[in-house]
Amino acid sequence: MKKTLIFLIAIYFYNTQNTLADKYFICYGEMTKAHQARGFEQRNRLASIKVKEATCKLYANGEINDYEGKGR
Repeated sequence: MKKTLIFLIAIYFYNTQNTLADKYFICYGEMTKAHQARGFEQRNRLASIKVKEATCKLYANGEINDYEGKGR
C-alpha cells in the first residue's frame, strides 16, 4: 500500500512538471512567431527573449491566462 501511494504521488508530480514545461515551450514558440511577425525579434532580440521568458513563466504557472500570439 505504501509503495503504491508513493508511486502515485511520483506520477502526479511527474505529470505536473511535464504539463508546466509543455505550456512554457508552446507559449515561447507562439510568442517567437508573433515577435518575428511584427519585427520585434529582429530589432531587439535580447528584449524579446526577456519578455518571452518572463511571460511564459507566468503563463505556465497559471498566473496569467493570455499572451501575444496565443493560439497561432
